[in-house]
Amino acid sequence: MDRERRQTLGSSVSKASISIVLTDPTAEDNPIFFVNDAFQRVTLYSREFALGRNCRFLQGEQTEPEVLDEIRAGIAARKEFQVTITNHKADGTPFRNQLLISPVTEKDGTVSAFFGVQRELHGDNGGPEQDIQALDLLRELQHRVKNHLSMVVSMIRMQASRKVTPASVQAVGRRVEALALLYEEMFDATMGSGSGETIRTGAYLSRIASVVSRIAGQSAIRINVECEEIDLPVDQAARLGLLLSELLTNALEHAFKGRDKGLIDVRFKRLSEGGVRLTVEDDGIGLPEGSNWPYEAETVEVQQERAERSDGTLDTTGHDGHSGVGGTIITGLTQMLSARLDVNRALQGTIVTVDFQPS
Repeated sequence: MDRERRQTLGSSVSKASISIVLTDPTAEDNPIFFVNDAFQRVTLYSREFALGRNCRFLQGEQTEPEVLDEIRAGIAARKEFQVTITNHKADGTPFRNQLLISPVTEKDGTVSAFFGVQRELHGDNGGPEQDIQALDLLRELQHRVKNHLSMVVSMIRMQASRKVTPASVQAVGRRVEALALLYEEMFDATMGSGSGETIRTGAYLSRIASVVSRIAGQSAIRINVECEEIDLPVDQAARLGLLLSELLTNALEHAFKGRDKGLIDVRFKRLSEGGVRLTVEDDGIGLPEGSNWPYEAETVEVQQERAERSDGTLDTTGHDGHSGVGGTIITGLTQMLSARLDVNRALQGTIVTVDFQPS
């Protein structure tokens, strides 16, 4: 789709709420395990109500049985499909729902999740032709996101293999929220003057910091963000956003134990030699003496193997020890960015620096 056609769609699509839903086909009845804020706004169902349920609660007396048959067939075939269906909001109001569903597959071909994008259709959307063009755009963006979604789902599987706790459930939501923000940034970039090939990474990282702060709910710990507006390829921006999410969460969980307040500074800037740098600095209690976080749970051999990986995948086998899932994810994302990760004690707290070259 060329830029002119994208911009033509802007008036009818860019302001629309794009709902994102993830379901788990490995669990009984393929329940929802994530919805974004737009889903709540469009359907009027709360996140708490939706999680753990099959999507059929959106059905009502005006829902077309033949479309339900198409959905069942698409899910059973484990292939991407799209339908337009009449769903019902929590107050009973019917609405036309343009739905695009894609399976998320692991390396062995197993479908680990279904990724659904929903767009409410209105009478002022511009007619069938623009609906088709909008669907083409959503499909294009969804294909870009799926690679990163596979990575996030593998993170979720890592978390699920440990003991399930409120903190681990929160971590799952945070990681998928980071991906949902990526989708929104890609959609905005593609609908505007951008090509969709790059992301305004400063704005994206700022939104990541805001989401992590909100989910953590620790209002006494302030997060200051100073991010230059640097365009990065989608792959790099996605990995950097997930990395920032992990680093912030680690600081919020560990840096301020025994403290009732604190400060985290997030900085993102371009270096004079052409690289870029992400810095996360806290004024907390600092690392324990002799700590090698986030590598301390890995042997020298494992670190060497990780450093030599070049296939662009995240090693999610996990390693026991103090670094835990978060440490494993941080080292994996750093390797995928071909970045240098430095963790240093400050006069007060810890400074984490990530340097890499934009591709």
